[in-house]
Formats: sequence, structure tokens, C-alpha cells
Amino acid sequence: MKKPAALPRRLATFVFAAAGAGFLYAGAPGVKEARAEDCAGAAKTAEAVKDIAKGEVAAMNISKKPEKLADFAFNDPEGKPVSLAAFKGKTVLLNVWATWCVPCRAEMPELDKLQGELGSDRFQVVTVNIDTSRPERPKKFFEETGIKALTLYADPKANIFYELKQAGKALGLPVTILIDPEGCQVGLMNGPAAWHSADAKALVAKAVETAGR
Repeated sequence: MKKPAALPRRLATFVFAAAGAGFLYAGAPGVKEARAEDCAGAAKTAEAVKDIAKGEVAAMNISKKPEKLADFAFNDPEGKPVSLAAFKGKTVLLNVWATWCVPCRAEMPELDKLQGELGSDRFQVVTVNIDTSRPERPKKFFEETGIKALTLYADPKANIFYELKQAGKALGLPVTILIDPEGCQVGLMNGPAAWHSADAKALVAKAVETAGR
């Protein structure tokens, strides 16, 4: 299999997930507003990283008023249910993707390298695949691309995308959210990024450092 092309610097193009997908959506629960005190730690982190979200991660929109995210549900590699709450206590970079999304495929090796280098008991890249047919495709893609550090989480009904879309957070794929250890949104990005770049690593390192204080 031909390796995905490297991401152009500050790539602004991304795939609109509604195009050709043929999905129908009927009222999945959205993201709930949180009280300010619920996300006080995330507000501190957002303030610390707002000037670091630049260069390759300039498209990361840092939250001015961080909010609690819904407890998104998906499946682990064995098909068992898991949710965002399982990662409480860690800073999380949540990435929603699909194999038919070309920019998603191109950035996956970058996310794998980021997890391999910075992944710890304090930080994790959580990639959730939303292919709704042929579930073997994402697994085959991971194998052919040499993805080793990432865990293959999946939401075959794509509910996580539609919850984010309903909340006005997802415009297309990929969509990535930087989340603090309490489950609050620190930053949101629609579109791909060079996640193993110095800019991305500096953003993540600062978020993890601030959350640990």
C-alpha cells in the first residue's frame, strides 16, 4: 500500500463527513454546558496554552470558557463499550476519523508518533473510527500503515460525530478535541494537523504540565 502523502503545512482542507455518507441522525444527546467551577482546571490550561497554539496547530481553537463534554460512548478493540469517562485523570487528544477521509488517513501516522513519544499515564491520544460498514477496513489500515501506539477505538454507528455536529463542534472530518483530566474541552480543531510537529508537541506538553499542577 502506498504511504499517505505528508501533510502540507497548515493544511486547511478537510473532508465534510456528510458528503456521500448517507447517514440519518435522530436526536443523540448533545454536549452539556458546565458550571464555571466544573472546568476551572481547564480554564487554567486554556490560558496557559492559548499562545502556544500556533504554526502547525494554529487551527486549534482554544476555549475561552471551557465546558464539560458529554460522556461519549464507543467501543474498544474487542467491541466492548467504553466511554470518555474511562480516561478521567488524563489529558486526552480525542480524534474522530474514518478510512474514507483522506486527510484523516494522512494524519494518523502523525498521531501514532505523538502517542508513541508523549503517551503516558497523564496523556493519551484517543482515535475513534466512525466507518459504518466493513469494520475490517480501519484494522487493515492500521496494519498496512504500521500504526502501533494507537488503540483502535470505533463507533460503527457514528453517534460521536453526530453528537459533536449537533453541538456545533464538528464541521467535518477529522475533528480533534484537546480535553483536560476532568473531561472539559480545552481546544477544538476541525481539519488535519501535523500532530508530531514541534508545535503540536509543545501544545500537548504544556497542557499536560499545567493540568498536573
